[in-house]
Amino acid sequence: MKGISLTLNNKLVFNKEFYNRKEKREVNKFIGGLDKKIYKTLVFTIATFGFCTNKAYASIDDGLKRTDTFFEQLLTIIQRVGFWVAVVGCLVEILVSVFKKGGGQKEIINIVFKWLLIFSCFYIVPALFRWIATVFI
Repeated sequence: MKGISLTLNNKLVFNKEFYNRKEKREVNKFIGGLDKKIYKTLVFTIATFGFCTNKAYASIDDGLKRTDTFFEQLLTIIQRVGFWVAVVGCLVEILVSVFKKGGGQKEIINIVFKWLLIFSCFYIVPALFRWIATVFI
């Protein structure tokens, strides 16, 4: 089997050192006479043997660690920006409520709790997802 190998488009190729022209013609004649189903089975079998003999061990841990690091940094940026957006949004809404609508203490408390809930979601949602991941691992 050392003289026969596969290319990427599933064509059988022959090592020139092993076969002379007559043997190549005989093999081509044999392969050409095969049914398509048998030919595909033969190609699959040869490819499987090729994959079984050459073992490669790869780890995805490094790639996933880098992905985790990237998204942790992105989450930190979102949380920091979200903090200032929540603070400014809360203050602006309080000012609009007091000066344009004449809102009182009750409306201001509702606004503050609304923005606290919005801001806390930046931390609660990732924590819940991490907790769920640890439960099922």
